Amino acid sequence: MIQRLWQLGRYIRHGWQWFILIQILSLLGISLACWHSISNGLDSRLESIVLSTQDYYRRASGELDTLSREIVPNRCDKDAQYRLTQAAIRSNAFDYLAYLSDEAGYCRAANNPLSPMFIGELLDSQSGPIWIGSDDRALVPHQVFIAQLAPGTYLIGVAKTVHLLERLFSYHYQRLQAQLSLYVDNRLLYQQDSIDGQPLLTMQRQLSIGNVRADINYVPQPLHAIWMEWVIYGIPLMLLLGMSMPAMLVYRRSHKGVFLDDLNLAYRRNEIYPVLQPIVDARTRQPVGYELMARWQHPTMGPITPDTFIPMMERFGRLDQLLQELTSQVQRQLPSICYLSINLSANQLTHSLRDPASFILELTNRLGILPQQLMIEITEREALDYDNPSLLATLMELKQAGIKLAFDDFGTGHNGIACLKLFAPDYIKIDKSYVHTIHSDAIQGPVLDSIIQLANTMGIGIIAEGVETEQQRQYLLSRGVIHQQGFLYSKPKRAGHIFAAED
Repeated sequence: MIQRLWQLGRYIRHGWQWFILIQILSLLGISLACWHSISNGLDSRLESIVLSTQDYYRRASGELDTLSREIVPNRCDKDAQYRLTQAAIRSNAFDYLAYLSDEAGYCRAANNPLSPMFIGELLDSQSGPIWIGSDDRALVPHQVFIAQLAPGTYLIGVAKTVHLLERLFSYHYQRLQAQLSLYVDNRLLYQQDSIDGQPLLTMQRQLSIGNVRADINYVPQPLHAIWMEWVIYGIPLMLLLGMSMPAMLVYRRSHKGVFLDDLNLAYRRNEIYPVLQPIVDARTRQPVGYELMARWQHPTMGPITPDTFIPMMERFGRLDQLLQELTSQVQRQLPSICYLSINLSANQLTHSLRDPASFILELTNRLGILPQQLMIEITEREALDYDNPSLLATLMELKQAGIKLAFDDFGTGHNGIACLKLFAPDYIKIDKSYVHTIHSDAIQGPVLDSIIQLANTMGIGIIAEGVETEQQRQYLLSRGVIHQQGFLYSKPKRAGHIFAAED
């Protein structure tokens, strides 16, 4: 339980910054999506207003044209006023109708509030044949349409502004804060300004369809229903992303729960230390060499296996540092009659930021051994680049210096017979999975004999890994495999413990 809580704390420590960043980005994304939704809604509503205005203008012009054929504007009596009143009742565009002519003067129904003075001002301010205006001086504001029937004769339609708004806008729109101007043939039909103060954020749009144009300056409301809807659905999404994405990012930056920061701290605390496992002559059980390996004893998590931290080091290019740390702790402890075997990846042998051969020869100086006492085991985690001339040159330089070359875990990775022919290693190390098939029914059993026969044919030495029983030892000896390594002879131990026991 303590280890799990500690591990959870490490994940939180490595992921909380990602959590906050994702929350901020999610909030920004939700705000932008909401803004986009409101913007699209405004565009749609503005288009609806323009189309409604177009339809209203056509109806208004059509009704004036129809009325002009029904009414004779050369006299104004009760019958004419009655006709105007009945036509206004039937109208879908106007609340009042009137006409103006030189013979009849200004003829209107008794309840028509529009004064002739405004009509004269409108006729003087614009040119026909259609005049459009707004009268806000009356108690009830009106919109006015004037159509010219003949020189000096005009038909007038009057619509209450409130009724015009009902025809053009929804009730919901009328409650919003906005500045709106509607133009028909570049003449102002209606203007509204319901914005209070100086808003920090506005949305400006302009839309023209046919002879109608609308200009709007809209103030989005923070508690608008769309905002609330996005927030209600967005908060669970933000939390889900905030929990899942940091977990994935942290997982990507770690390997089996180990982070790069843990490695740096482990070096400072000397938690990573070298162990040696002897490679013996199975006939005499005497060591002929030792394989250098790393172990990590964490104060909270306990022993951390190499399969956990070695891939992390390889991923971040820290294997060179690991070798330097390990060799510095076993320097000048190796017996002169034995060799030391170290593991290198293909990437370390082709590293472009330093000369691989010089780096390896420097390790021999650090260890205090001759180059002939060093064997390099090339790991099978990645394939060797056959066409890389620098790799061939490096291996050739190392072999000329007397350093031995071995392929580790042969038969389980990427490298095969072609590698043996091209790179000509001194040894191949048979993986323990094949050794464990001895005296068993595993289907890999015949493969072991094939690998031994192949190596013997090519004149390559063999080291068998993972020897744990006497039966395995005897079987390998019967096949000529003299050099063996495994728990039957010794587990990996610290250098001081091994050499003290041998003394």
